[in-house]
Amino acid sequence: MPLDRILQSIRAVATIFALAFAVTSVAANTDVDLSERQKAEYDYAYTLGVQAVVYGWAPVMMDVARVLQTSVDSPTNNGQAPINQLGPITRLWDYRDQSYATPNNDTLYIQGWADLEEEPLVLYVPKIEDRYWIQQILDMYTESVVDLTGATVGDGDEYFVLAKRGYEGPIPDDLSVYYSNTRYIWLAGRLGVSTPEDQEAAREVQKLFRLMSLSSYPDGGEQPEPLVSNGAPTVSFPSGLDWFKRLDDVLEANPLPEAAAMTDQFAFIGIGSDDADVIDLSNTRKSALKAAFQDGFSIVADTAKFTGTPVNGWNWEYEAGRYGNNFLLRSAVNMNSVGLNSPERAMYPKRFVDDQGQQLNGNNAYEITFPPDMPVRGDVGGFWSMTMYDDTDRFMVENEIDRYKIGTTTQGLQRNGDGSLTIFISKDRPNDAKRLANWLPAPDGNFMLQIRLYEPQDNVISGDFELPQLNRVEP
Repeated sequence: MPLDRILQSIRAVATIFALAFAVTSVAANTDVDLSERQKAEYDYAYTLGVQAVVYGWAPVMMDVARVLQTSVDSPTNNGQAPINQLGPITRLWDYRDQSYATPNNDTLYIQGWADLEEEPLVLYVPKIEDRYWIQQILDMYTESVVDLTGATVGDGDEYFVLAKRGYEGPIPDDLSVYYSNTRYIWLAGRLGVSTPEDQEAAREVQKLFRLMSLSSYPDGGEQPEPLVSNGAPTVSFPSGLDWFKRLDDVLEANPLPEAAAMTDQFAFIGIGSDDADVIDLSNTRKSALKAAFQDGFSIVADTAKFTGTPVNGWNWEYEAGRYGNNFLLRSAVNMNSVGLNSPERAMYPKRFVDDQGQQLNGNNAYEITFPPDMPVRGDVGGFWSMTMYDDTDRFMVENEIDRYKIGTTTQGLQRNGDGSLTIFISKDRPNDAKRLANWLPAPDGNFMLQIRLYEPQDNVISGDFELPQLNRVEP
């Protein structure tokens, strides 16, 4: 869904003020003619529709991913698996993989979607030494349930219980239990890969993870050999009235009582209503929702470009995974990168512009020089990378040298005399030997960059560390 259709978000704000006048007029004058009543109906439905998009963008994205990733009968090597099973991604993802925005090119995934409605599940994490790993567990609103990592729970060989909030049944005394606000959860596991040759060893670790029902603990959940897939499934994201219908389904399956003051209002537009759903609305309300979807999307997309704390052109997200009632931030962050980690586990500064504030474009050339020691915790497997994405869909970019990121694990780089690293960025292959060694290919058009700092040091989390500026240079 292209971002170049961004509209002025002020329209939504102006409508709120118009709404107050329109509703007051209707309430005061029961003889108002039909056209005025239709306008009031339209304005109110439009306003609620914009609010619904801002509120619901992230959970709808999650639900689209859930259905897509579980639409198989057996686990496959592209990460798909039936509900309550794990699916391994057995190679590093690249430009071919378009299941969700900004996938990484640093780790193998071991992921799954789980339904906690009937009973809790138990996740077994095998022994993992000398390798970055995380089992990031998110609810359907992308709030962090728990981050199981080497930094938080050690080297694994342990069972963990995952339960829905309110579960009061028995739990084995020696197991830790973590509660989700929603029945569905996403287990987004990752295993660091240091070299191309290291992938085989990482795949062996992948096979040892197990996910089982509490009733089948401790022996259940052994992974079958995954079926071979030709690539990652492609997302088909709903729009217009279909999007609002999808939101209705998501909220019904994953209600949040603490959000009822917001979501109860959506009954007027067929969401959470016992009387009618979206397809039964009047034509006036349907027209309002179609406009609201476009403008709500534009508000989220515009915010996504500028969300976070800007430093030297990089936008840092210090509230990821803990959004509370900041629904616009939640939607914007997840439009950029669905299911972002909490800052303690990883930071994902991104940028769309150069040192002059101009949109990054592959027809230009850029350089950035990183310090010799990037602030990551090597003692728990921490490392860093910078990945290239197109700025429309946030997918990796096909290129002639099959390089999608540069970072700790990139081989063949040429460092400066002081140990710093200067990366050259352009769509055109450089002639200079050092630039070629450190070249990160760009697309023929606009792009964005995202840095990943896995297991960042404290000065990153506190905001004291600053990334260097990205400068436009002569090719």
